Amino acid sequence: MFRRLLSTLRCTGCSRPLPTPLPACNNCGSISPVAPSVPFHDLFDLPSRPNPFVVDPVLLKRRFRQAQAVCHPDSWASKGQHKQDIAQSLSTRLNEAYTSLADPLKRAEYILELNGLPISETEQLDNIEFISEIMQVRESIDEAEDAEELSKVVDENTGKIAKTINELEKAVGLEEWGRVKEGAVRLKYLEGIGAAARVKSEEIE
Repeated sequence: MFRRLLSTLRCTGCSRPLPTPLPACNNCGSISPVAPSVPFHDLFDLPSRPNPFVVDPVLLKRRFRQAQAVCHPDSWASKGQHKQDIAQSLSTRLNEAYTSLADPLKRAEYILELNGLPISETEQLDNIEFISEIMQVRESIDEAEDAEELSKVVDENTGKIAKTINELEKAVGLEEWGRVKEGAVRLKYLEGIGAAARVKSEEIE
């Protein structure tokens, strides 16, 4: 397994302890690629059990910065093109992992993909009542004439987003993947409302 306690991680080149889970040692200049199968949580030495949806955002950001400092391509420019290319690959992978874990929707989509239930771009809900509600909110945004009116819509939508994220956490913890997928699609719709409201806000201003 890739994931080990950081205190047990040692460089294969000089045997010194590694500062991150990445096989990159700034001491002796040893660096290796990471297999595509390595989970994003493991790249930052974050727990994926009992619930991979639960991520400490402060710890994630700190681990991300630490890992990027170790494998930043500029730091490996003097080590040869091959090693710099590996560093670039690791850096790109870290960016992808951080983006996926930092955002609740992307995190849910990533977890679903790991469990064989990827969400397509055209995924829709069969909940007619919810879809009708979304359409009504969209109309409210389009018809809003001032910031106060729009703010009420945004506040209500923000509350719905928070509730959906909470439901997603519970569903992932119970491994109820059907509910997770439904919740992720619902969250995507709600985030679309938020994006539409931001556009409208700029028009009002």
